[in-house]
Amino acid sequence: MNISFNSKAASYEQNALVQKTASEVLLGLMSIKDGEDVLDLGCGSGSVTRKIALLTRGMVVGIDNSDGMINEAVRNNCGQTNLSYLVKDAGCLGFINQFDVIFCNSVFQWFQNPKKVLEQCYTALKSGGRMGIQAPATAKYCPTFVAAEAKVRTDSATRETFSCFNRPWFFGDSAEEYRQIFEDCGFNVVKCELIEESNKYSADQVYKIYQSGAENGFLNQSFYTVPLTDAYIETFRMLVKEAIKEQSDEFGMVDLKFIRIYLVAKRII
Repeated sequence: MNISFNSKAASYEQNALVQKTASEVLLGLMSIKDGEDVLDLGCGSGSVTRKIALLTRGMVVGIDNSDGMINEAVRNNCGQTNLSYLVKDAGCLGFINQFDVIFCNSVFQWFQNPKKVLEQCYTALKSGGRMGIQAPATAKYCPTFVAAEAKVRTDSATRETFSCFNRPWFFGDSAEEYRQIFEDCGFNVVKCELIEESNKYSADQVYKIYQSGAENGFLNQSFYTVPLTDAYIETFRMLVKEAIKEQSDEFGMVDLKFIRIYLVAKRII
């Protein structure tokens, strides 16, 4: 068994609660204007891409490296004629001076080589175009998930296999680190801020939120140097559920915190 975004495509929109909430903040920061051409980088199943296509009569393109996500996005398209989707890797965009806006929501943490991606994005933007990102940030990106990971790392049933896990995420330690990465690629950063966001969810909801994002890394064979067994995956999930329940209050609610980077940058040439 291998867990990936392909296998989660059908349920992603239902479970990606925190990603949706953060996307509304990023949409507000980007202030997309009618007529602007927009690239949704890492569009997933297209729920936010469809919203973007309602804000502009310009061309809107959603890309994702998951076939399953793009298939789901195409299936969910409601006849919006200015909207298209492509299966494409963010490090190999191939666009030149095509977009006024690049929108990147809850995806930047998956770029193991962010500078390569940003170089492609800079080239894809028109002169004066802008790029906005929102992503979990810092090693303490989500204390609830960090605690769950610690439980898996130390449990006798999972620690040996988990020691062969290679983390796929990029988490900058500070807003300044993110700013520097963008500036190194030629961008002018106009907003860059780390924000802690907190919302209460039931333990079951928190587990679904975990499955919509983090699990696609933690239980993906691509990031292990040893084979994953069904028993390991089952035990891993059980331990995560236990860790989440241990952090719930007397009403079964969890105060789910995320540290997020919000950054807006412009192409100046």
